[in-house]
Amino acid sequence: MELYLCSIKLGEIPLVAGAVNDTDVLTVSPDLLHTADILELRVDMFDILTPEHVEEVFRTVRGRVNKPVIATIRDVAEGGQKEIPDRALLYRSVVPLSDAVDVEVRNADLMKEVKEWCVTHRKILIGSYHNFTATPDDSALDEIVVRGKEQGADIVKIAAMPGDREEVTRLLLYTLRNRDKMLITMSMGDIGLPSRIFGPLFGSLVTYGYIGKPSAPGQLSASELLYILRRLKLRQT
Repeated sequence: MELYLCSIKLGEIPLVAGAVNDTDVLTVSPDLLHTADILELRVDMFDILTPEHVEEVFRTVRGRVNKPVIATIRDVAEGGQKEIPDRALLYRSVVPLSDAVDVEVRNADLMKEVKEWCVTHRKILIGSYHNFTATPDDSALDEIVVRGKEQGADIVKIAAMPGDREEVTRLLLYTLRNRDKMLITMSMGDIGLPSRIFGPLFGSLVTYGYIGKPSAPGQLSASELLYILRRLKLRQT
């Protein structure tokens, strides 16, 4: 299966997504925004959450940087920064202004709604799963992937907290065995940091860094990730 994010063929080279909020979009230099291949707009980290403001931020990004945009409005249960009563309203506003949209697999009803909008506007749907206490066993990971695909996800993203290095390796090997299923995987925290660098070698489509401030435990900045990938000769540009 081939999947393109704008003109980028996913899986060909390690891609770096940089997480930004509304303040970052307005204050960070374009050069810093260019350190990432993809910009993830973390709407749950925005200072202002009115649909008008959120839409304006997305339009501003489109005007400043010619890069694919992932729209994420994370639920607080999976690491979101703010409780947002009507996430569906905001998702409906930003789907046309994005290239991919990230929704939690656990929120089946919301995923169904967002999938319909993604189909209408020809956007990629990422079904994500975050576990900040453990790394599920392989059979549970299989269930997450199957559930995400059944709910319409083009890509399933799994971020889990490892208890030790062996769990980091296990998630990497799981990714390798299932690399044809369009997965993004990472182990979080300090123990999991190597997975953010080597995950793409095992089949993870994207690795995530931050541009303004970290949005998840153990994140490196997008510029650090890109530098390391270049030093390891995994990226030329």
